[in-house]
Formats: sequence, structure tokens, C-alpha cells
Amino acid sequence: MMSIAKGFKIRHKLFLVFVLSNILLIGSMWQVFQWSFDRGFVSYATERDRDFLSQMSNRSANLYHYYDSWAFLIREHDMEKDWIQAKLENYNSLAPPPRTPNLDMIYPSQYYRKRFLLFDHDKAPIIGTTEFQDAETEAVIVNKKTVGYVGLRSIKELIQDQTLRFVRQQGEAFLLISAFMLTIAALLTWPLAQWLSRPICVMRDATKKLAAGQFETRIEVKGSDELSHLSCDFNHLASALESTREARKRWIADTAHELRTPVAILRGEIEAMQDGIIPVTPDSLGSLQQETLHLARLIDDLNQLSMHDVGNIDYSMEPANLNELIESAVQSMVLPFNEAGLELSMKASNRNPIIINGDTDRLHQLFVNLMNNSLKYTDAPGKLTVTLSKAQKTAVILFEDSAPGVSEENKEKIFDTFFRIENSRNRATGGRGLGLAICSKIVAGHQGKISAYHSPDNGLGIRIELPIN
Repeated sequence: MMSIAKGFKIRHKLFLVFVLSNILLIGSMWQVFQWSFDRGFVSYATERDRDFLSQMSNRSANLYHYYDSWAFLIREHDMEKDWIQAKLENYNSLAPPPRTPNLDMIYPSQYYRKRFLLFDHDKAPIIGTTEFQDAETEAVIVNKKTVGYVGLRSIKELIQDQTLRFVRQQGEAFLLISAFMLTIAALLTWPLAQWLSRPICVMRDATKKLAAGQFETRIEVKGSDELSHLSCDFNHLASALESTREARKRWIADTAHELRTPVAILRGEIEAMQDGIIPVTPDSLGSLQQETLHLARLIDDLNQLSMHDVGNIDYSMEPANLNELIESAVQSMVLPFNEAGLELSMKASNRNPIIINGDTDRLHQLFVNLMNNSLKYTDAPGKLTVTLSKAQKTAVILFEDSAPGVSEENKEKIFDTFFRIENSRNRATGGRGLGLAICSKIVAGHQGKISAYHSPDNGLGIRIELPIN
């Protein structure tokens, strides 16, 4: 059974679920109906019997008081019994029924004639063969003395055959109606199951395309149910994979381009030295050394970025005083800024130390990289202002330099790997396009946020938010 179910498609499973649910519902409804009918009908009939028994007891008491025995009832009952037997033996008999005025007076209805029982004061049967404990009875009291009991055969015993026949008829009718309704439900359920499974089939086909590398695949989103949300998530995943593929292509192309330049320079200068075009002097060797250092720094930066991406960077987290860290980084950059004709200053709006949980070496690298970025791109005379403040449970650090700034379009791209701005902030003295990308990784490693904005001095502003302990 399990192996058969495994071969079913989801629309088949949905169809079976709907059909089996309808069958279970119909069966449950029939059981409840049967239980309710039996319980309600018997309770109603028993309650009526109790009312009639009270009337029969009063009438029997009056007759007993008049005749002073039960002989009158026994005689009339025997007469009626003999007449019934004669009718059974001769269907064509025209003999009229005997007169039984006393029995007629006791019975509230002819319906009870077949069920009438009479017991003496010792509960022994007088009329009928049913035992006292199996009958519904009522005492007959004359002059405050119990002279007998009138009773009725149990309604369950009397109507059992009729009830079973009625229930069987109702059951057959119910089954016919159920079969008809089940057929209608099946005819409606099959297209419904196909309609419900269609988005899943579409998603399956789209997933196959995505697995085959067609990252431009998208699913049309309709509605707002769970499958629609899943389709949205699929589209987001496809978009992310497409972006990752494009980023990987750009990474490979940009890396190859960045490595090609210093290698080409090294190769050209070495070949020129070999051909005697450039003499081997301390200056020429120094030029080779500079290109080698440039290549080494580029490889180190690429290595850091790759380790950040794969999660291999270990952060030695410990309580760190941001005030001291920033002040130390600023002091180490004062001399290069002065030589470039730029002013470097620090402002701390909070007198108390701001303590965070961080890696002091990585944070120092972060601050120095940001100041180096301003040092390379800010026109002289200019300035860089570093501001430290506290906002609730967040430390806010601002790096705001002077002109030139960045356009609104490029503001969000400056943290991308190898991104360079094609304006005055990308001079020949510019970097490799990796500094701000590394800064973004370090901030993310500290569960912080980094963003760019236009500074008040028409330059670039960098905002860093780090969580406080």
C-alpha cells in the first residue's frame, strides 16, 4: 500500500484525501443519526408509556373496587384471545369481535392492547407472559392497599422488528443518497485537486530550471495564500542566485584585471632589464619592490575578503573601549593627514567610555581603512571629522570628510568589491576598490551596520552602528 502511495502524484493524493474524508464524514453522520434516532424515539415512547400507565392504574383501581377481583379482566382477555386465535385459523371468519368493555375502559388506545400486562399483588403474571422485572409497571392501589400491577411490554421488544425494518429502509435510502453525493463530490474534487496542485507543478518545473542554472527563472505570483508566499520566496531565491552568479563573474573578472596590472608592470620592467633597456639600479629595483608590495597587499586584501565570505575569520571578542580605540587610530593617522594638507579631528559627545564587545585589532583595521579612504580621495585643503556618540544601546561612529563627494547612484555601491567611482574621488592615487568592502565585512562580523551618506562638508559620510554590551 505504501509503495503504491509513493507513486501517486500530489493531485492523486489530494483527490484520495477528499474522497476518503467524504466517506468518513458520511459514515460518521449515519452512525450519529442512527444513535440519535434510536435514543430519541425510545426515550419518547417510554415517557408516553409512563403517562398512560398512570391512567391505566387509576381506571383499573376503580374497576377492581367494583368487582373486588381481577376475574372480570381475565375473562375478557381470554375471550379476546380466543377470537384472535379463531381469526388466525379462519381468515374468512365473519365473527364479530367480543365485547370487552372493561378492557376498553382501561386502554387509553387500541395501540396498547397488544402490550397490556396484569400482575397480582405478589407480582405474578395474570395477563401476559412477561416477567415483572422486564416490564414497565404501575401499582394498582385500592383503599391504600396494593391489589396488583398494570404494565406494558417494553417498547424495545415490541418495535424491534419494525425498527430494524425501518432502519434498514432508511439505511438503503441513505446509502443511495450518499453514493450520489459521493459521485458529485468526486466529479468536483478531481478538478479541484488539479487546480490546487497546479502551483506546485509550476514550482517543480521552475525548480528544475533553477537547478539547471537558469537563474532568470521566475514564477508568476497569484493570490496571497501559503503557495503564493512560497512562490515569492522562490523568486527571491532565484534572484539571489542570479545576483550571486553575476557577482562571482564580476569577482573573477575584477580579480583577474587587478592582478594583471601589477604582474604586467613587473614583467615589462624585468624584460626591459634583461634586454638592457633599463639598467639594474637601486631605483629600478625599488620600482620592482613597490609593484611587488602592491601585488602582495592586493592578495592579502583578497584573502581577507574570501575568509570573511566563507566564515574563516576568527574574531577575538572582548570588552573594548571605543573611545580609546578611535583615539588611538586617529593619532596614528595625524601625520599622513598633515603631510597631505588635510585636517583630522575627533569628537566624542559622550564623556563616559562606550564599551562594546569586539575584536580590537579588527576594529583598529576598520577605523584606519576608513581614514585611509578619506586620505586618498579628499582634496586638499580639506578635513575629516570622526564623531563618536551613543544612541540607546548602540554606538554610532561617523566619518565625515570634505569634497569631493559621491553621487546618489554610487552611494550604495561603494561597499562592493572592486567598485571605483568614476570621478575626482578615483584618482591615480586611489586604492584597489577593496578597502570599504573589507570594512563592511568587519562591521557585519560585529553584528553592526554600515551606510554611506552625503556629509555636511559636501564630501562622503560613513555611518557605523555597533551594538553596546
